[in-house]
Amino acid sequence: MKHTFIRAMMELQEVRKQDFHVLCRVKPNHFTRNRKLPLKELALSIIARKGKTLVMELKTFFQQIGRKGASISKAGYSKQRQKLNPLALKHLADLRASNFYKDAQMVKLLCGYIVLASDGSGINLPNNDENINKFGSASRNGTKPQAQLGLGCMFDVLNMMIVGTTINRVKFNERQCALDQMDYAEELIGSRKVIYLFDRGYVSSEMFLELSKQNRKFLIRVGASNFKAEQASMSSLDEEVTIEFTKSRVGAHRRNGNTQTADRLEAAGSVQVRFVKVTLDNGEMECFATNLEKEEFDLEDIKYLYHLRWNIETAFDFLKNRLYIENFSGTKPIIIEQDIYAAVYLSNIIQDMCIEAQMDFERTNEKSYKHRMTINKNIAAGALKEAVIEFVIIQNIKQKQLLFEEILGFIQANILPIRDDRKYERTKGRLSGKYSNVNKRSY
Repeated sequence: MKHTFIRAMMELQEVRKQDFHVLCRVKPNHFTRNRKLPLKELALSIIARKGKTLVMELKTFFQQIGRKGASISKAGYSKQRQKLNPLALKHLADLRASNFYKDAQMVKLLCGYIVLASDGSGINLPNNDENINKFGSASRNGTKPQAQLGLGCMFDVLNMMIVGTTINRVKFNERQCALDQMDYAEELIGSRKVIYLFDRGYVSSEMFLELSKQNRKFLIRVGASNFKAEQASMSSLDEEVTIEFTKSRVGAHRRNGNTQTADRLEAAGSVQVRFVKVTLDNGEMECFATNLEKEEFDLEDIKYLYHLRWNIETAFDFLKNRLYIENFSGTKPIIIEQDIYAAVYLSNIIQDMCIEAQMDFERTNEKSYKHRMTINKNIAAGALKEAVIEFVIIQNIKQKQLLFEEILGFIQANILPIRDDRKYERTKGRLSGKYSNVNKRSY
């Protein structure tokens, strides 16, 4: 039996539990009476939506669940949606990740480590006062406001699983968000060693200190303007440096009102960090800070490790341009949060299925290809969206399993070549056509 099928069945069992029903309720009396769209079908309608107008979305949904001719007004549907706690959908996303990491046959490691990257991304919202007041505006002062929220994610760059999701105001402390997500992420992945990857926006004295005190392994890109004295003092490409928490560094935090951070730095005095300089493919020199041992990760290993961080950028691209996370089904904050967590849940399901399809492809396909081949995740997203309702409503386990095998087989049949080191010149300012022939929607 397929690994991903087992996890899907575990989630179907989860949604039947009374504890899950309690989690779903915004108020204790919600979902206690029979309505046109009960809890199970309401949640399914959110996960399976395809971005049509709401009227057509509901019409198609009722047809697919076998209630042809049934209907619910847009106002009635919106009212039901406001009874659903968004954290219930987040719980399902986390459950998929947690069950995935319990499957030792599926989990990829690097030198015995899970590799997690942290980053944030702005999500454009329906532009109304309610969203601007709750999440803030991304526009400059004096210009037309644009409602936006900040999505903070902790992402497994080897297994492509989202193991931490936080919805924040548009301007949020990404460093603190990452620190807050670590404990939760480690609960999901189990008792495995972890390396955390960060871009240069995370580099700071307090980040080095906190991660070192917590004995967490990290790799952070250090910008040319950061820790200039320490970079200039290096006599080799790889050495331990002492970062002194000088009066000027501590004072900068006090002047910004970060008294607690200033006190911690002052009490610690300094921290030991390994600084590594590597030459990138474009010939530029980059500096990285880490506490990984030289015996485990040399210069080339550090370069490869940081290159993996790019996968979190592709994860945000997948959410935005394949799952259309910004194409919301309503304008209220609670509906927006539901749509975001549903997209994260779908992303984890799709990545899980793609891993299994890839493993099956590599195990059973003897044909030689010019390039390494990978699963087309855009097609996988479309296949899942098309079949998720049918999969849920089928009662017979054997029929359910046959449908799942059919979906997985279809995903496995749609592959793409991986062309390593492929580069294109940037075409900044050059307009493209409204409809691309190489980037079609899959649903």
